[in-house]
Parts: sequence; C-alpha cells; structure tokens
Amino acid sequence: MKVLVWATTFGADLWSFTRYLDAQPDIELKVVMKDPSRFLEEPIAQLFPMRAQIIERTAAVQAFGVSGFRPDVTIFDNEVPPPPAKSPCALALWHGYGWKGPNDRREMRACYLQIRLSWGDPTRPNERFRWSCFGPKDFGHRTQTAGLDPSNCRLLGAASHDDLRQPFDRSRAQPYYPFDIVSRPTVLIAPTWHYGEVFAHWGGDAQVLEPLLQTLAERGVNVILRLHDSFRFDATYRSFLDGLAERHAHVLLKYKDRNPDNFIDLQVSDVLVTNYSSIANLFYATGRPTVHVYPVRSADETFIWRRRSLFGISKSKVESVRYVWKFPPEEHGGSLARSAEELMTQVCHALDEPRAYEARAREFLDREMLGADGHNCERILAAVREMVHNVQRG
Repeated sequence: MKVLVWATTFGADLWSFTRYLDAQPDIELKVVMKDPSRFLEEPIAQLFPMRAQIIERTAAVQAFGVSGFRPDVTIFDNEVPPPPAKSPCALALWHGYGWKGPNDRREMRACYLQIRLSWGDPTRPNERFRWSCFGPKDFGHRTQTAGLDPSNCRLLGAASHDDLRQPFDRSRAQPYYPFDIVSRPTVLIAPTWHYGEVFAHWGGDAQVLEPLLQTLAERGVNVILRLHDSFRFDATYRSFLDGLAERHAHVLLKYKDRNPDNFIDLQVSDVLVTNYSSIANLFYATGRPTVHVYPVRSADETFIWRRRSLFGISKSKVESVRYVWKFPPEEHGGSLARSAEELMTQVCHALDEPRAYEARAREFLDREMLGADGHNCERILAAVREMVHNVQRG
C-alpha cells in the first residue's frame, strides 16, 4: 500500500501514526510538508529518525502531488490537500482534541468543500473518505454538531498516546536543552493559541508569570514556556516574553512556528500548565499532573472571539464563552485553577505529589479517548486498509 501524508502540523497524532506506518514492511510512504528543514532540525527528527522521504510542499506538489508517486490513500490533518485528489481515498487525522469549538457545520464548511472536491461529500455516506475520532464524545460531536455522516467516522483514539505512554530516557534529550532535565524537575507551560496575554483575566501575564517563575526558580525547577506561532502576537508581547527568558536562566521560550515539535517537551516535563490546549489530552497519557487555567473570569460573561483568517484577526462578540467550547472546561484530567493563587498552589502540589493526579488522567482517558491502551495506531491502520480495500474492489 502506498500512503501520502499531507502534514500541516507534523506532530502529535500525525507524527506518531506516520512513524507507525514507517515501520510497516508493506507500506511505501512519503510525507509532504512546508519547510522540512525546520522539522529535521528538531530533536524528535534526530532521536526518532524515519526512513520515509520528507518532501517540500512546493506549488508543483500542491497542484500535482509527488512526481512519480501514486498513493492509494492520503492522510491529512487540519489542512485539506487542494484538488485534484492526490489519491483515490483519504483519512482525516485531525490535529488536537481540545475543548474549543464549536467546529460546527458553518465553521467546517470550507474544509468540507475541499474534501468534496477531491473525494466526495463527507456529510453523506462515502466509501472514499474516513474521519478519525478520538472517542465517543468526539464521535458524537463530529456527527451531530459538525455534520459528518456517521458511516464516514471511526472511533480510533489518539495515535500519539501509543508513544507518550512509553517510558523515555531523558538523558537522550539532554543535549537539546540549556538546563538539567535529568536530575531537575521541569514544568511545561503551554497555553492554547491566543492573540494576547494568557492571564489577562487575572491581571496580566507579568503579574502572574513573574512570581510563578520566581517560585519555581527557588525550588530548582526548569520551565519550558511553549507558545503558539509567534506571528499571532504583537511585538510588545513578544518583547515581554523574550525578556522573561533573558531574566530567568531556568526558562526556555519556544514558539510553535520556530520549534514545531512538542513531543520531546512532553516527555521531559513533570507538570503541564495549560489553559485548555489540546496538548493536555496528549500529556494525560504520561500519567503526570496537568494544571488547567480557567481561561476566562466567567463562562457567562460577554466574550470577544478572535479568529485568524486570510484577512487578519477577526473579532466577533459572543454573549457567552460557552459557545466556543465543545465541552465544559470542568471536564478534564487534572486540577483546575481559577486564580493566580490557586495556580501557584496547584503547581507546587503537583510537583510534590505527582501520583495524586494519575487517577484523574486515567478516568478522563477511559471516558473520552479509548483509554490510551497502546493500540490506537493499529486501529487507525486497520481502518485505512479496510477503506483502501473497499475502494480498490470497486
């Protein structure tokens, strides 16, 4: 079987599933992405090298696919390959299972149009297309709210859980970090995509981050501060973040567009702090503590919803932030901080009593994501083989 991986974010589930495919003796695999050189410089590419060829997504590849390669199936994440179809059938391996939404029919309209132009309508029974769902609630959301036909969806879990649940020798990653990740604990602060200060609702990032970083420094704790793409933030905020990293030797600042992979950061971290990024649902598989930052003052306050488009950042007024959540932030696999004081207390507790959070993470994974049982890649590949077989059979 020939497989084309069309990557927008070559990490998390798409990377793990691609790595699994790369190990299959009967699969010929090619990966297409923007700027392969940046990915190949990441620790993950050097610590877990693949045999598969990684190809630059040029205009010619966009239009015609990989020269001389006729794949049986295309696997893509959050950006649908432009028509014409690069293969007879396709699987959507959506990047991230987070709390944000709504991902309803209206929001997904452009995505569905692209799929329809290449492989047929995903909102009707379609043998040429499959959508991978993380668990029963995700399946319900994708079929009821997002409008996918249930026959096109499969309950398959998160491919990255297969890798994240495996023990990792931190000494292998030590050369890629400026501080001691082997004998010192590390906190990963990784907020969801944002267009301003993460802690604006608590008085601002300076008021929250400075004392938190100082406390962690006194405890001998490293901090990886992983933000989304740098271009989402204005110059003043980026300057503030740069200043934090310069003043605190125990802080490593990363942006997704400059350091696209987060797998190694997840593996070397003892605690995750996030305001409901889907990175939390990955980190749960490690069994380590996650502290969730309640992202607004109140779920029922008027909310300015910011979205990035081709024309810049659009803003719309939403009467309740509940509209932009797929499910309540009270449903999680860690602890929940509703103030800066609670955040400080919970982070310190997570460092002192890490085993206290294992059951919460396990309960969430069992309920929402097929239990991270180590067989997700196997399930995904079985679904792909079934689809390809049915399409080839005619």
